[in-house]
Amino acid sequence: MSSFQSRSFIGVILFCALLIMLVTSLIMFSKQHNALIALMHTLVGLLMLLILVWHLIKNIRPLKQYLNPFEKHSGRFSLAWPLALCVVGYVGLAPVFQLPPAIEVYRFGQTLKAADKAEGDAEIKYVQREVKDSKNTGQRITIELKKGPYFLWPQYALWVESLSGEFIQPLYVTEKLATNQFTNKVTKKDPDQVFNTHLLTGEGPNAWDVLEGEEEPASKNKRMRPESLPVFLHQLSMRAENGVLVPDNDSLTIDGFSGATMTDNFIYTTQLQAPLKGLHRVRLEVNHSFDFNEYYSSDRFMDDTIYSGDGYSAQPSVIYEAIIDFGAQHNKVLEVMTLVGHGHHSGRDGNIYADVSKLTSALELVDRVIVSVN
Repeated sequence: MSSFQSRSFIGVILFCALLIMLVTSLIMFSKQHNALIALMHTLVGLLMLLILVWHLIKNIRPLKQYLNPFEKHSGRFSLAWPLALCVVGYVGLAPVFQLPPAIEVYRFGQTLKAADKAEGDAEIKYVQREVKDSKNTGQRITIELKKGPYFLWPQYALWVESLSGEFIQPLYVTEKLATNQFTNKVTKKDPDQVFNTHLLTGEGPNAWDVLEGEEEPASKNKRMRPESLPVFLHQLSMRAENGVLVPDNDSLTIDGFSGATMTDNFIYTTQLQAPLKGLHRVRLEVNHSFDFNEYYSSDRFMDDTIYSGDGYSAQPSVIYEAIIDFGAQHNKVLEVMTLVGHGHHSGRDGNIYADVSKLTSALELVDRVIVSVN
């Protein structure tokens, strides 16, 4: 009977596991996937980790030599250890600081996922976030958002206002909008090129092929984006001293209601600053840059310096709302938000325009939004 060969055993398992990891990684990178793929990827990865630990234990002596940067090989100092450390450091820090080219690879994968609308994926995953403030005394309010196929890197805001339009308070604002950190500045490679398709979903030219630019330091960034969420920003003008834009003083602080953009389905819970009674509107405004279409093409409003500027707003923001009775005697009020219109294409006013017939992918940013109040 042949003896057990640990080296062969480790080699065969690692080879088979590598093939499975390669397939599942490609699926998870480029397509919407279900829990079975994620579970298979995780279990095989855990198996590889256990086998690698076993392999390292069996080869601890040469490993100590590899980890010593001063160990001489053929009369020379080895650069393997510091180079390996640099590679691992880059891979670990790239997602945190959005370092190129890793961030471009991630964006490419998100573009492929957007093109694949996950027709057979019935499972829905949610990110859950809850904000608590001991000073707040009002009702608890929860927003459940199920994203649409074009919900990639949007800007959005949630807020409460009265039926007469009086601004009550923000609920959630994406961080870039709240802090005015629109640092990515891009320009056309070909100034005469006209965009009339979405640049991030593979329907036409790809943004990374037809645009160029760089990220400006936040300290030097002075750009304002009134066209991003004009209805919400004009609501802020009731209290802000600098018009319809995010205030740069203490007259209104929305940074406390902001957070990193949630780009997945989410359930967000917070508490109102003070109790409300009677009917009020809870609104969501959402917008996505680069989502051009036949009507909202890059040459549609050439005399509008904001629309034709470097924001690439394309289709305007869309607004959803639910009317909530905060004085209801029930333990819980549940309402579904409905689409009520879109904002101005360059943020010139805070009106809501009911005609959405010229919008296309902007109508698929959001699949469903449910508001519940305890």
